[in-house]
Amino acid sequence: ESNLLRSVVRLAWPVIVQQVSFSMVQLVDTALVGHLGEDALAGVRLGGQLFWFSQAGIVAVGIGSTAIVARAVGAGEKDRASRVLQTSFAMALAWGLLMGVAMFFLGGPVLGFLGAEPAAQHDGALYLKYAALGMPFMSLMYAGNAAQQGAGDTRTPMIVGIIINIVNVVVAYSLINGAWGAPNLGVKGSGIGFAAASATGCLLVLAVLASGKSILAWSPTNRLDGEAARRVLNVGVPAGIEQMQFNIAFLTYTAIIASLGTTALAAHGVTLAIQSLTFNVGFALSVATTALVGQSLGAGRPDLAEKSAYLTMRYSLVF
Repeated sequence: ESNLLRSVVRLAWPVIVQQVSFSMVQLVDTALVGHLGEDALAGVRLGGQLFWFSQAGIVAVGIGSTAIVARAVGAGEKDRASRVLQTSFAMALAWGLLMGVAMFFLGGPVLGFLGAEPAAQHDGALYLKYAALGMPFMSLMYAGNAAQQGAGDTRTPMIVGIIINIVNVVVAYSLINGAWGAPNLGVKGSGIGFAAASATGCLLVLAVLASGKSILAWSPTNRLDGEAARRVLNVGVPAGIEQMQFNIAFLTYTAIIASLGTTALAAHGVTLAIQSLTFNVGFALSVATTALVGQSLGAGRPDLAEKSAYLTMRYSLVF
């Protein structure tokens, strides 16, 4: 309590690095695909927006996991926190598989519905088909990172974020451009890069949680907990609906931009990729807030939870 600001900074700065890494995945893909022409750029960026729209469910699981794990850790109930993690993994995997199948088969028609011209729709659909293969891995990684952040470990997700950014750069660059003896796959290479990075991140998170060196313990044989699922969804579903509303607004605005032509749509996609950088500090402080508030409530200190929330709100406003 006497070093609350230090605790906020300690929790938040690794999340800032992690989020910048995730934003760089988008920026790198934008830079690499941009050299293929405006049709490819517009298609991939529009496909990326549709992809993130589909992540509302995993956002719900992640936010719920962070809050409930934090509360359990604050109360000293690490076994309960680990059961929440196991249950969150099951929900995240189910959502990732569902959305992966949906994006693989329906991505192209939805891009057309949003107003993409035929060439951009074709390139965007190709990107989504290959990126969709990584959605179950991305969902599991997101859930694992969220649970670790709720337990107070924000550095492990940061390291994972840096590694997946490196994997994405290497795989996407080589496959988009046919570098280092790799086949020249164009926009397919961007989708494969995302899928490879997601699979790498997922395996790293599972390895850490199964190693016994984390605050949380995970094993594929652990049982699921229905009560944990209910509590995660009670907290997470409203947050997921909130996220979905934001994404609907972005997609609606993008559909309006698409009516101006492929050049406008491509430029809009580039600016959104850049704009995503501006959200990172606020998101990092929100993770720190969720962890501190949850752990304070778990420890029976609602006064400290309130103090933590107001402190991080003030710093968010400044940033």
